Amino acid sequence: MATRDSAARLKSVTQPRTQIPQTEVNKAVIASLPTSHGSSADIVERLDLTGPFETRTHWELVVARVPGTRLDALSLQPVTSGTLAECFVNGLTPHCKYSMPPKPSSLSWYSTPVDLYSTTVVFAGAHHSEPLLLVKAGSAHGGNGGHTIFSQLFTYVRSANRFKSVFSNTTGSNNNQETRFIDDGPLRGDVIVAVPTENAPYAYWVSVYVRPGDSRYSRVLRYRSATRYGDGNPMAVIDSEMPNILERLGK
Repeated sequence: MATRDSAARLKSVTQPRTQIPQTEVNKAVIASLPTSHGSSADIVERLDLTGPFETRTHWELVVARVPGTRLDALSLQPVTSGTLAECFVNGLTPHCKYSMPPKPSSLSWYSTPVDLYSTTVVFAGAHHSEPLLLVKAGSAHGGNGGHTIFSQLFTYVRSANRFKSVFSNTTGSNNNQETRFIDDGPLRGDVIVAVPTENAPYAYWVSVYVRPGDSRYSRVLRYRSATRYGDGNPMAVIDSEMPNILERLGK
């Protein structure tokens, strides 16, 4: 027999939610973000979170670009493009996180998200259970083509009807470093990060993060890899190190 709490939860999941026009959501997000010299933010991507997370009310992720001008080594001319705004929208109420655009020549552009790479719903549990939102973005490019890559994971907190961050990480891009969410196998739901060491013989620091219960991810393993930088191995560092990772974790 269903309890009163379980019946209420079932009702909150199955009751129909009002569909909100895309134009209205976009207007609400743009109105909440700063303008510059008469220019408003531009919508970059919109992802409906209501279905995958079975949210109590209508939720969307809307990514917008705040107006601004910056330098980028990939362009000979200043780029008319500002910082990214990450907005979780409940109905028509946006909750946005963003950085104000620095001066066009500021080095801060190399540590600020300006390009969206992906927004993906991933699953930490078997059979598409325990959904998480994975967001990847990048900074402006430097003279060597390198840039910062930002990786974030969010979970939905049903009791509070909101989304919260459970993992965030940054890496560079030029030395085979990587942040990877594992969606299958014995490490399902974990995050593995590989970054270059600072001294010779150049290898990688490999770290594994797990999420106990509903808390944030925490690191449970860090070691210097057997894989060396420039050793001719065509495999990604994490793939090359997977046997070592599994052995160290007792999997």
